[in-house]
Amino acid sequence: MGYNTEGTEWPADNVTPSVKALIDRFFNLLDNTGSDVGNILADEVFAKDAVAQFGMHTFEGSEQIRKSRDNAWTLFTARQHRVLRVYTHDKEGTDLLFIGHVAMDLKNGKHVAGEFTGRFTIADASSPSPQLKSYAIWAVRSFLPSILQELTIRNRTLVHS
Repeated sequence: MGYNTEGTEWPADNVTPSVKALIDRFFNLLDNTGSDVGNILADEVFAKDAVAQFGMHTFEGSEQIRKSRDNAWTLFTARQHRVLRVYTHDKEGTDLLFIGHVAMDLKNGKHVAGEFTGRFTIADASSPSPQLKSYAIWAVRSFLPSILQELTIRNRTLVHS
């Protein structure tokens, strides 16, 4: 597995290796600036009827998820997600809560970092190719003011241009 989950504390026995690999791949894609990330998320990572929350926006179904990364790098030059700890609600490992850490470099030169929590629901968790049914996050306020300030400055610039 990659850097996104290399130090993750997982539940003892009910998160399969394929789900762990899916979560690692998902966060690796979120940290990737490639133009094909939206397609990979829509076609390979998420189920066709999935719901994904990225930032302050919710995307439903493959076509919306495909477009979800179109503006993902508007404010950022780099991002690095790490999953710190995962908790499971059920013995099948299909409903997971996690604590993560994200470090982000903003285009204005600032660096922000902090913990966040989130939830995954997993389709076909016991199969070799599980997919995400849903993804939602709750960010810690410590780094939000810097991001919101940058967004406000960019919006003013666009309005006055």
